[in-house]
Amino acid sequence: MRALLIAGLVWLGSVAPVAAQQVAPAPRPTIADGPLSERRVSYTMDVTLDPEARTVRGTERVTWRNPDRVPVDELQFHLYLNAFKNERSTFMRESGGRHRGFSAGGDDAWGGITVDRMALAPASDVLPQPLYTAPQTDLTGAITFIRPDDGNPDDETVIAVKLPRPVAPGETIALDIDFTAKLPRIFARTGWAETEQGNLFFMVAQWFPKLGVYEVPGQRYVPADAPRGRWNTHQFHANSEFYADFGTYDVTMTVPEGYVVGATGVQVAEETAGGQTRLTYRAEDVHDFAWTASPDFLEFTDTWRHVQLRLLIQPHHAGQVQRHFDAAKAALERFDAWVGEYPYTTLTLVDGIGGSNGMEYPTLITCGTTYMLPSWLRLVEVVTVHEFGHQYFYGMLASNEAEEAWLDEGINSYMEARIMDEAYGPGAVIDLPFLKVSDAGMQRLMYTKNAPGRGAIYTRSWEYAFPGDYSKASYAKPATVLFTLENYLGWERMQEVLRTYYARWRFRHPTTRDFIAVVEEVAGEDMDWFFEPYVYGTAVVDYAVASIGSRRTDPPGGAADTAETWYRNEVTLERRRDGTFPQTLYVRFSDGTEETVSWDGTAAWERFTFNRPARLVEAFLDPEDHVRLDVNRLDNRRVSRPDHTLARREQLRFTTRLQQLLYLAAALF
Repeated sequence: MRALLIAGLVWLGSVAPVAAQQVAPAPRPTIADGPLSERRVSYTMDVTLDPEARTVRGTERVTWRNPDRVPVDELQFHLYLNAFKNERSTFMRESGGRHRGFSAGGDDAWGGITVDRMALAPASDVLPQPLYTAPQTDLTGAITFIRPDDGNPDDETVIAVKLPRPVAPGETIALDIDFTAKLPRIFARTGWAETEQGNLFFMVAQWFPKLGVYEVPGQRYVPADAPRGRWNTHQFHANSEFYADFGTYDVTMTVPEGYVVGATGVQVAEETAGGQTRLTYRAEDVHDFAWTASPDFLEFTDTWRHVQLRLLIQPHHAGQVQRHFDAAKAALERFDAWVGEYPYTTLTLVDGIGGSNGMEYPTLITCGTTYMLPSWLRLVEVVTVHEFGHQYFYGMLASNEAEEAWLDEGINSYMEARIMDEAYGPGAVIDLPFLKVSDAGMQRLMYTKNAPGRGAIYTRSWEYAFPGDYSKASYAKPATVLFTLENYLGWERMQEVLRTYYARWRFRHPTTRDFIAVVEEVAGEDMDWFFEPYVYGTAVVDYAVASIGSRRTDPPGGAADTAETWYRNEVTLERRRDGTFPQTLYVRFSDGTEETVSWDGTAAWERFTFNRPARLVEAFLDPEDHVRLDVNRLDNRRVSRPDHTLARREQLRFTTRLQQLLYLAAALF
């Protein structure tokens, strides 16, 4: 029955299955002529997937050019996969073996990575010049584990390699590395899982020895007058993600014949012989490489302008092919218009399994869905738009998410909400006749209903004191902060902020202060009053109309014979938390007249008086909902006669609970 259903769905309009042997050309992605990034590193890998052993074994040649003005005497690498080596790694200690609702466990659950050999590449090879050489070529014995963040002696996710001699400024070092990656059972992003058909699915991510970022003086937070740069190689923490330099990747993967493979970059070669298929992918101006393989994927293609879209989907989800493509195109279209050009020629969408979903890698994202997901519940659209956005706020801007997660997750959550709400309307997340939930509203509620005064946005990802503070402060709160900023600046200037930030900082690892500098440049004012309390601090905004009243008063000039009855109307506004923000008060009177006044919002309370020949009917603080940071809007309005405030309050409570359930559901597929 399932096979018949799939057969009836695979045509789906403009999408069509792609031939197994189709190989796309490998044009160089360009925004302008020449490389898009500095390309400090390059990787050439030849690896083989062994499904039975759950391993990827192979060789890697990595080159690195010293960008500093002084010699560098060691290299530092991430071995991210060792986070899954045992329960004593920093990742496992911090997470307790749980990630986004999934738990470690089951048969063959552990993974890890071993460096079997590390040596200088032979000088006779065709390598960049000037090339580092040294009498000592084998460096395996020079490898040591380091723990720069917590000193955990059992964490083996970062290594340092002392060199026989320092790498001179501008010199390139080339290493040949033999390694074996043992993939864990998936619960957090990477590894293997069984499909519904009883076969294997592999998400091969964070899987190879990967150079850290060497930050030179003047880059990010290294002082410009520092005598030398420094390696930035944080351990793999439960909350943090990945930070690396831009370069090129040429990766050849050997998999069993019949496996469908998706990977970062563009496929440039494929051959099958002896029951094995070898595929080669090339990616330029990216800072990571991930791939997936399974015999069960159904494959579909579509196009958007210069981009070839490719979807690898589980057979029982084939009815949702068009939903994935529509969401990806909605994101591509608006990022192009609002932020800047997507320079690559491919985008691969992967319907993963379990904890592999909801992740981003250059030109490849894992979307995920669930069987028979109703059209009114747009979870697959939310995830697809969000993960595509990471091609910008992770992929090309490449901020350090371990240290400043909000520059990636937060700005991207803002963009996700803006795109979803424009593309799908008021019911962007839930679209029922009796209940419509927007993405921006969902972001705001996830911030306001989760201890809003706890945890600053600008915090290193592993230093949040309470569970849930990382996700609130890295996703929902910055999205709400940025919607408030947009309302303050106006949408046109907010677009200018986004476009300027992207154009100036793509491929350059920006920081929080770099983003703020762009905002201040576009706004034409010092914005410390905004960013200090809401990004660097934990201030909470909550304003209220504390009271309203009307009483008879003398008419102007004291004329007693006037036929009109005059009233002294008073509105008392209150600031109930420590955050301040400029406010607008709207008042309406019984004769139909209206007035709008401004308040700077700095005092603990303020009273406004309106002498009129009419009673006050309504006082509404921030009636257009510009100050999205206000954590309780139920007290922003008062009227002189009863209305349906209670009904609205109960509807809001119901919506909040439903959205929390939806987030839990999203974590389970």
